[in-house]
Amino acid sequence: MRNRHAIALALAVLLMPAMPVLASVEPLVVLDPTALGNAKPSLAQEHLSRGMDALKREDHATAEAAFRKAMSVDPKSALAFIGMAEIAGRQGKRADVDNWLQKALAADPGSALAQRTWGHQLAQRGKLPEALAAYKKAVGLDDRDLDGRMELAGLLLAMKNPKAAEAEYRAAAGINAAEARVQIGLAHALAAQGQSEGALAAFDQAAKLAPADPRTWLYRSRFLASQLKFDDAQAALAKAIAAAPDYLPAYLDQGDLYLATNQNDKAMAAYRAAIKATKQPALAHFRLALLLEAKEQWPEARQAYLDAIAADPTLYGAYNNLAFMAATQKTDLDKALGWAQKAIELAPKAITLHDTLGWVHHARGEQEPAVKAIQKAIADNPKQASFHYHLGVVYADMGRKADAITSLKKALALDANFRQAADAKSRLQQLGAK
Repeated sequence: MRNRHAIALALAVLLMPAMPVLASVEPLVVLDPTALGNAKPSLAQEHLSRGMDALKREDHATAEAAFRKAMSVDPKSALAFIGMAEIAGRQGKRADVDNWLQKALAADPGSALAQRTWGHQLAQRGKLPEALAAYKKAVGLDDRDLDGRMELAGLLLAMKNPKAAEAEYRAAAGINAAEARVQIGLAHALAAQGQSEGALAAFDQAAKLAPADPRTWLYRSRFLASQLKFDDAQAALAKAIAAAPDYLPAYLDQGDLYLATNQNDKAMAAYRAAIKATKQPALAHFRLALLLEAKEQWPEARQAYLDAIAADPTLYGAYNNLAFMAATQKTDLDKALGWAQKAIELAPKAITLHDTLGWVHHARGEQEPAVKAIQKAIADNPKQASFHYHLGVVYADMGRKADAITSLKKALALDANFRQAADAKSRLQQLGAK
């Protein structure tokens, strides 16, 4: 993703109300000590408690032994099977997660927790209709389960049914109206229906309920930004930072808001403040690098990308942008090739990264691999004008005049005003295109 695209994306996200699509986004995270609340004091419960304690320590072997003992004592306990699913989830064994959760459902068909956990898994895998059925069944089994209501409501929002989501959030408020997250969810549901005043009132209520939670102010700010009330949005972010001075999302939003209002120097200051204040500043370094690159401050941008990678070696966008910047400037081309390949290694499904790889090959004089890489990116995203432009430039340098003309014309047909449009037109004239 090039800097201009990343900044545009950041602003597009910023100017829409943030929606907590699903109430929980952790690996499985449904098994916790409160799950034992309805269990009868027993030997099985003791084993379950040991298993949960071991999970907190990431001691999977001890946890598994404890859960297996709980199963042997009480084979009808869904919690033991859910515990095994939790271990499998943390180990990345998806098939085993499904297997254990199915056993949990079979062991205790009346377990709302088992149904909710199954719904959670289905939702995270994008099987939304099936997840909806599971959540509805869970709520039917225990209509006082606040988390179940919240996750059902979040799923309904994800499925673009805000009216039904509103009903579920109001039902959740009936269970516990003092929970800020309930009010935040209700606000999102109302905002999605265009009920701005009601949404703002709900956000305000959430802030009153949890003034020390920076997330309440962050969500309120994002809603205000979506209403183009930038000063009020910034005021909310200031309260988020006051509540939690190391809260990275507030600083990032602060910088993005300044970008949205063309206050680039203040945006830089916000990102730099985030770097100093937060424990995980990788994204702040990355945002700063994007802005520096956009201002063509190349050495500073390069260093900011390197700082981002140092803070988070898995940040593939930083590798990609370093590679593209180096290829464009025809410097550090050996490093550029390594950076481009690293980005693809980290994000193999992001096929458009191959455009950068192709541009690096072109800068290195390796035109055949350049064509193959850029064509792969185009196959994944055929409407990206810059990809066709890059392919046209490579073809021209290879002496493939007709192919170059076709690609350059395609780029202009897709977007007559893309960044390299003037150069594309100039090259077409040089090629004698009509």
